Amino acid sequence: MVVMSRVVVALIGALFLGIGASLIFNTADAAATMGLPNLEAAGYGTVRADIGGFFLGGGLIGVVAAFRKNAALLWPVQLLVAIAFLGRVFTLWVDGPIAAGLDSMGVEMAILAVLFWAKRAWEKA
Repeated sequence: MVVMSRVVVALIGALFLGIGASLIFNTADAAATMGLPNLEAAGYGTVRADIGGFFLGGGLIGVVAAFRKNAALLWPVQLLVAIAFLGRVFTLWVDGPIAAGLDSMGVEMAILAVLFWAKRAWEKA
């Protein structure tokens, strides 16, 4: 169980790193797939720094946590994803399901569930 949880957390971290790298190096296309088309110059910087930084930071911490089997390192990733999820809940309340991205909410809930599962498994091992 512990090995499987480490692999899944490492894969989530790698996914985050891939998304972050895409936002850094392929900003216009990556931002457009996230619903941010036609950015101006300052918008590219914001996407790279804020959204890219979110994914790169969470991904790096997740990968390090998985390789070290360090449950204490999972809370920052849990916090990032939980805050993003709460932002989607607020968007769902204010703007409706299309703007909130129900599929993304499902992915975030699944990631949170995996991270909580991994944390419990690592703490018991």
